Amino acid sequence: MIPVKLLIALPLLALGLSARADSPLKDKSYLVTKTNDTIYGKIKANYWIGGAKLIAADSTYKLDPNVYTAYYNAKNKVLYRSKVLPGFIPEDLAKKMAIPEQASWLKCIEDGKIKLYEYKAYTFGNQMDNALDVTSAISSAIATGGIPNAEYTSWFIEKDSSRITSIKYNKIISAGSKTRKERKELLKDMLADNDKVSQNYNQTNSFTFKVIEKLVHEYNNSKS
Repeated sequence: MIPVKLLIALPLLALGLSARADSPLKDKSYLVTKTNDTIYGKIKANYWIGGAKLIAADSTYKLDPNVYTAYYNAKNKVLYRSKVLPGFIPEDLAKKMAIPEQASWLKCIEDGKIKLYEYKAYTFGNQMDNALDVTSAISSAIATGGIPNAEYTSWFIEKDSSRITSIKYNKIISAGSKTRKERKELLKDMLADNDKVSQNYNQTNSFTFKVIEKLVHEYNNSKS
């Protein structure tokens, strides 16, 4: 006869194993589909032309941001999400001109109520930031005859369901960007419902990548 305690424990153990199997594993790479299914596997780089794919037990999947919503690189412990970046052409005009939206992989720097993303671009227009920095460097060298491309970094921000917006970049201009004053005001508004973090923001005049990341991290990990 099976003890009563064991009969109770077995279903709970089964539920625990099931929940663990359905949730993303931080020690294993995965890809998320548009139907919110998770495919686990190993990410492999193409060292000659850039890009990457996920090799799963049943098939191989190209990491296409227009097909999938997110992927996690377990080796680098980095999450990427598919996002449509702001363009130089206004959104309304782009729709009238029937210009199709093209998504890009953005590295998730901060994840929470406020999300902070990083996007890297190069002087030759190649977006090679795809979780595999070595691949990017080799591809860049081949494409330019051994001369590395100049690298530009742009950070984008979103809160709740708001549209992704440029917040900081290290080049002259960024698509869809506003003035520095407008971007500072945008961050201020996003932090306004957390008194402590909002006060910290008001006490600093700096608007560097490091400061922005610190403020967003504090916001996501503290109570208002």
